[in-house]
Amino acid sequence: MIKIASIIFAVSLPLIVLAFWPLYLSRPFASTDRYTHLHAVAGALWLALLIVQPLAIHKYRYSLHRFLGRISFIVAPLFFIAGVLLSHHRLRSMDDATFAAEGYGHYLPFYASIVFAVAYLFGLRYRHLPDVHGRFMLLTAIPLIDPVIGRILFFYFPMLPHPLLYQAVTFGLETAVAALIVFSYKGAGPTQRALAAYFAILVTLEIGWFTFARTGFWLEIVRYFRSVPFT
Repeated sequence: MIKIASIIFAVSLPLIVLAFWPLYLSRPFASTDRYTHLHAVAGALWLALLIVQPLAIHKYRYSLHRFLGRISFIVAPLFFIAGVLLSHHRLRSMDDATFAAEGYGHYLPFYASIVFAVAYLFGLRYRHLPDVHGRFMLLTAIPLIDPVIGRILFFYFPMLPHPLLYQAVTFGLETAVAALIVFSYKGAGPTQRALAAYFAILVTLEIGWFTFARTGFWLEIVRYFRSVPFT
């Protein structure tokens, strides 16, 4: 699984380029705000860690793996904070009419940040159990599936008849991949319950996109977040 994980992440790089080419990578650097650049850099660093760390284990470079693990103490919070700041900046850039129509959509970065953080924190908790730790590190990449596959579907395929169908596809894929990682683990006790808890959180938050994110209560939460002077 260790070597396969690195191969999967490396193969995913062309998909990431395809997904972010139209609205980010193809544009002049100066035309994009600093929060987008920060998020992109943090995401690239995290993806690099997910590729190199399993390879270090596969090559028996345990000291390198531990060093990169310490680097993750910086990169993971940076990725989380960069996502929050980017969401806030985009909300602050909206006029009131745009916010009323599109503000609910910031459930997606909220969902992604929480799912990422939960997987990473569980990974730290079980860092001395390689099979469990490795699975949680793989699971930190689950929230990348929606923005990558969703953008590829939107930019390169015929438009789906309803916007929610994009998350029906991407969340379905996320759930399937997460289920494979979680339920292929044959251990017992607290580690199995931790993996199951992550899966329950993932599915609950995914359902929230189709339900809770459509409510006025959620929009008021986003409105409050927008009013806080972060960016």
